Order: sequence, then structure tokens, then C-alpha cells
Amino acid sequence: METTDKMDTTDKMDKMDKVNELTNQLLDSPKMISEKLPWNNWTACIENSENRIAEWLGQIFRITAFIVLLTLLWSTLKPLWANDGAFWGNADTAGMVGGLISILLWACAAFPIAMIIRHTSEGLSASKSNIINLIFLDLPVALIKLSGYILAMVGLFAAASALLSFITTLDIGNSLGMSFAKLSEIGKMGTATLFEIMENIGLGEFSNMMAKWMNPNLDLSAGEAWTVAGALWVFGSFIAVVITLINLYINVVIYQFLYGLASTLVKWVKGPYLPFKSL
Repeated sequence: METTDKMDTTDKMDKMDKVNELTNQLLDSPKMISEKLPWNNWTACIENSENRIAEWLGQIFRITAFIVLLTLLWSTLKPLWANDGAFWGNADTAGMVGGLISILLWACAAFPIAMIIRHTSEGLSASKSNIINLIFLDLPVALIKLSGYILAMVGLFAAASALLSFITTLDIGNSLGMSFAKLSEIGKMGTATLFEIMENIGLGEFSNMMAKWMNPNLDLSAGEAWTVAGALWVFGSFIAVVITLINLYINVVIYQFLYGLASTLVKWVKGPYLPFKSL
């Protein structure tokens, strides 16, 4: 009788083990199926999302670089076939040669501009900062540098086209057919923040003076080839590139300083202390 009871108990335990095993298999079925799906790395991607934000930002800029390259090439080469070939039929020989040189020049400009964006993506992808520093320091500084370098590159090619026009007496255009006003605003984030602070504390006149000093009026009219006015126009075009780069570095330094100041203030609020506390 005792042996029969033990056998019944053993059978019940075996049945319970099988039930538990089946239950565990059922509950683990999503994991088992997920692991068997080909190229399924979405779960790990989501779980490691915090550590991959820098890589994602870099990937966005990498894709943007390719799109910008195609857009610039399209807008630059479009006059060749736009308006039913009006470019080839309405221009005289000098105008056609100047137009072709302009198209070739600005088509070449599209590649270094795209590479500037690509280098920005590589810098962001390699960032090891935490999310706060990445979003509020690394990304804005990268955008300031990106806008400044692109504006300087566009200005350099514009200066080159002015020089070619001055030397060859041809009408060589200096436009990509795109507006860079937004880039100019992004590139001035550092000084714009500083000037706004100065306005709020009553130093508006000083901030206006600094703005005029950092952005001198170089809007010289395009002079004719081999004239003093034309030479000044070419010279002013190259000086504008130098000023763009100087403003870029000033904006980066100012933004980093303001961010460091704000970061220090936040840390002080979290743990306030007085300079003579340790005395």
C-alpha cells in the first residue's frame, strides 16, 4: 500500500514537472521565435538605444550628406535641360562658355559640401558623451561648425567664380540655386544667445557694436573685369570667407563657454556652497 502511494506521488510530480516545462516553453516562445527570425536584432537595438543615440545621429547626417549631394547636383545641372534647352539656344558663345564654366564649378562644389556633412556624421557617431552633453553640447557645436564650414565653402567657390569672371571677362554665375539663410542662423547660435543675454542686462549697445564688428558690410557691387572696382569685388569675396571662419570659431567658443557656465550653475543649485565654506 505504501509503495502504491509513493508511485502515485511520483506520477503526480512528473505530471507537474511536465506542466511546468510546457508552461515555461509557452512563455518563452516569443524569445525562441524571435531568435530564429533572420536578421532580427531589433530587440537588442531598442535595449541599447541610449548608447546608440550618437550613432543614430551620425547615420542621419550621413544620409543627409547623400541627399544634399544629389540635390545640389540636380539644381546645378538643371539649366542644361530646363525650359526645353533654352540654355543652348538663347545664349551667345561667350554666355554659353561662361554658363558651362559656372555649372562645372558649382557641380564640383557639391562634393566638398557633402563631405563636410559626412565628416560631421563621423564626429557625432564617435561621441562618448552622455545624453545631456550630446544633445545640448556636442550636437549644437557640430551644427555651428557644419553651417560655418558650408558657408565658408560656398563663399570660397563664389570668390573663385568672381576671380574667374575678373580674369576671363566672362559672366560666371556664383549661385547653387539654394538659400543658405537657415545655415547662417544656425551658425550664429553662440553669439545670438550671448547678445540676447546682454540685451536683457542692459548692454544692448555693446552687443550691437560687437555684431557690426563681426559682420562688416562687404556687399560690394560686382565691378567689371580688369578694373579697380572689379578687383575690390574679388578681394572682398575672399575676405568674406575669412570672416565667416572667424565668426565660426568665435561662436563655437562662446557657445561652449555659455554651456559650461550653465552646467556649473546647475551643479551649484544641486549642491550649493560658498567659496569660504571650507575656511
